[in-house]
Amino acid sequence: MTDQDPPGAEQDEGRAGLRRAAFLKAAREVFLEHGYDNASMAEIVRRAGGSLSTLYAQFGGKKGLFEAMVDARVEELTEPMVVELSAHTPIREGLQRIGERFMARLSEPDALNVFRLMAGQARTFPDLAGGYARRGPERIRSALAAYLKDRAEAGEVRIENFDVAAQIFFDLVRARMALRTLFEPDYHPSDADIREAVDRGVRVFLGGVEALAP
Repeated sequence: MTDQDPPGAEQDEGRAGLRRAAFLKAAREVFLEHGYDNASMAEIVRRAGGSLSTLYAQFGGKKGLFEAMVDARVEELTEPMVVELSAHTPIREGLQRIGERFMARLSEPDALNVFRLMAGQARTFPDLAGGYARRGPERIRSALAAYLKDRAEAGEVRIENFDVAAQIFFDLVRARMALRTLFEPDYHPSDADIREAVDRGVRVFLGGVEALAP
């Protein structure tokens, strides 16, 4: 809040933030229950409270609301990478924590259901699916690439292409569990399962990533 802000402006911003969070939570529920095409904006408002006019003012429509929902999820997934980058965490420790938190979030039912939703909608809404790919995987990969670049500049590892290296790391840590979590609804990896898979991925990654460097 600045000296120029009128009294109560901070409270108004707080209420707007709470309303936005309520809309996003309700939107996630409705999209997952009914699919993108059949999701009703009126139903989202009914669950979240507020009004249709406020919903449209904040998000511009169904597509904007869906994109905001994806962005919120991406922020959750990239937050560990931002934390470790800011702390300049040594690479082995940082990758282990990033990998564990990434896999824990990725294995949550909502995350899996959003992925299933987009896979099912890709033919009908290719632009939406393409936007999901850009807003999700590409931004997550870029966040890890920034951390790897920081560690390379610290002299801990030699990497020629940070984006490629980031993708390889994610492929390594999720390879064992990704298909099982998607196609076996009753399978839920334990913390120990995730820790073991990530530890293996980190060791393979650090043992082989310099092969990518000239």
